[in-house]
Amino acid sequence: MADGTSSGDNERNFILALDAGGTMTDAILVKPDGSFTVGKSITRKEDEARSYRDSVSDAAQSIDMTSDDVHAQCGADIYCGTGMLNTVLTGEGRRVGLIVTRGFDDISTMEGGLTYLGQTQAESLHQQLHRHTRPLVDASDVRSVSERIGGGCYQGNIHLPPGHVLIPLNENHVRDAANELLDRGVEVIGILFLYSFVNPEHEHRAKEVIEEVLKGRGQDIPVVCSADVAPVAKENPRLKSLLFQCFAAEQVRESLLEVEKEAKGFGYRGRLLTLLSYGGAVNMEYPRLYETMISGPIGGLIGAQFVAEQLEIDQLVTADMGGTSFDVGLLLDRRMGMTKTADIAGHRLALPMVEIDSVGSGAGSVVSIDQYRRLHVGPESAGAKVGICFEYDRLTVTDINVALGYVDPDYFLGGQVKLDRDRALSALESEVAKPLGLDVYNAGAGVLEIVNSEMADLLRTMVAAKGYDTHDFTLLYYGGAGPVHMWGFTAGIEFADVITMPWAAGFSAFGAACAEYMHRYDRGLRELIPNDMSQEDRVGCASRIDQAWRELEDEAREEMRKEGVNVDRVVFRYGVSARYIGQLESFDTRLESGNVKSAQDIDDLIQSFEVMYTKVYPEGARFPDAGYSVTAVHLEAVAPKPQPVLGKRELKGEKPSDSAYVGSRDVFHRDAWMQFRVFEMQELDAGNVIEGPAIIRDPMTTVVVPPNRRKELDEYRILHYR
Repeated sequence: MADGTSSGDNERNFILALDAGGTMTDAILVKPDGSFTVGKSITRKEDEARSYRDSVSDAAQSIDMTSDDVHAQCGADIYCGTGMLNTVLTGEGRRVGLIVTRGFDDISTMEGGLTYLGQTQAESLHQQLHRHTRPLVDASDVRSVSERIGGGCYQGNIHLPPGHVLIPLNENHVRDAANELLDRGVEVIGILFLYSFVNPEHEHRAKEVIEEVLKGRGQDIPVVCSADVAPVAKENPRLKSLLFQCFAAEQVRESLLEVEKEAKGFGYRGRLLTLLSYGGAVNMEYPRLYETMISGPIGGLIGAQFVAEQLEIDQLVTADMGGTSFDVGLLLDRRMGMTKTADIAGHRLALPMVEIDSVGSGAGSVVSIDQYRRLHVGPESAGAKVGICFEYDRLTVTDINVALGYVDPDYFLGGQVKLDRDRALSALESEVAKPLGLDVYNAGAGVLEIVNSEMADLLRTMVAAKGYDTHDFTLLYYGGAGPVHMWGFTAGIEFADVITMPWAAGFSAFGAACAEYMHRYDRGLRELIPNDMSQEDRVGCASRIDQAWRELEDEAREEMRKEGVNVDRVVFRYGVSARYIGQLESFDTRLESGNVKSAQDIDDLIQSFEVMYTKVYPEGARFPDAGYSVTAVHLEAVAPKPQPVLGKRELKGEKPSDSAYVGSRDVFHRDAWMQFRVFEMQELDAGNVIEGPAIIRDPMTTVVVPPNRRKELDEYRILHYR
């Protein structure tokens, strides 16, 4: 198998999954019976291998095992991190040389008007405040060469067919460009030709020429083709994908291999895996590693999909509150929404990605008052330094939770880290209460109300924007801070149910453990299907689509074989990107079969598109009279890997055991002090009911149960908010 196990290897039936967030590195250790234990450590961006080691050790100790024991019995080890995103944000990637089609020399500075990406709503509304994203390639490191391949015509095959060579590749131009870029000291060369997504012939030949130049100069640097990274239409997002791969992915691959080395040092015998932005897990040799750019939040949605299947929940909305952000996603009919382009760090990539919306409201978000006495929360975050109560020099949301009593300063990370409540309270008074002329506790409660309201607005909007009603959705919340704030960001919103897990703080890591070992392959096409298309032409269209899938299957088998996968066990899933003729955006449509041979198969493909379209938009938005356009095909190749299970438990009584009750503490809730009973999460049984006001503490998080509400634990020990 891809992870180095065999199906009969009963000694290797543990699963490790880690989520290295901006504040904490969470480790989920899945035992052979499907139960979980959670480990946690502070994220050390400068030494990810150490964060990995500490969090796995923490998880192993909770079941009286060592890291060596766990790794020796581990069948899959999945690691999600933020290293690649940090490389892009800090601009500390590799120096890139870029070779493009002649006439497109300025493509690296043409952003398609997307200068608002990454800005606040207030800034994006005013064009004079828009600013260019920091480029990933210096304009002086761009060279152009003569070549042109035709892209076909949107009005049908009335001109030369797509992929026809109009101007042959000038190989002398390529050699000159390569030598000039190498003389300038570039560390990686990317190639982007205008219609390479239709026919990659010129890009691949240019790569061969550059490699000949490198060999002659005695140099060895990566050469990357856009046709191999993102073979889809729209050259600007395709360029961004190419630059992410060149600038960041190859460099980050080295740090991920260091983490893998750490795991193997403990006795792990497989390959370290990481998550793709559209779901699925791959190892560190994956050639399009930039597709793992946003892996942490993706893990949460994969975990949510797993829970939805287990509990037979069709409509689910997720709320993930960590140290830096609040992320919301939707599952419709138990399926994750996908977008064909991802906006990351001010860049728009040609990257399929699970749809997630975010606001900068996290537990580590900085709280401040400006000279006009206006309150600001975020987007700056303390990250692993938590707040003034720990190692940061500014007031954060966590400081306020500590000051008001929601978070126990002596039980952070189970007591491994001590927080200073007095410093937090003093900072709250000086930074917020005095400037606003408020009582310090009312000031803190007011800040939490604003933070919670912003998150509640995002929850409502995420559901309403799709034309749905929150009454039809179950809310699943998680993240280290999600259980602390749930009482606030759900206030006034009626959901069918509100649930979380005992391991809520490590839920994204749990989702990573649920991920498939999957690669996705995309290929751009230009196939128009007008309503008056002849049967013969429909058969020709079917043949070209079918051929594209067969070629992608061969590519998938070859790639997975190199990664150690038994290709005989690989399963394929098929889909197309399609639209009505005249539309600007295409929509992914999953198909039941990848065999498209006849005119009837084309009709079935169109029917699948219509079914998908009416799930996204109202029936009245259909426009079948326009005809159809298939703009791309995609293929998902899935290999087997170990998976966790949710184990049922016998239901106990509603009253928790005496050992579950820890004591009580005073909390300033909303506008008054009140006494909250405190319970230990690990001591609660299935069937128990916790009446508010109460707090359920866990080494990884704090679950707040407000007055007149309760938590009920079902047979899976899932907590339901009533």
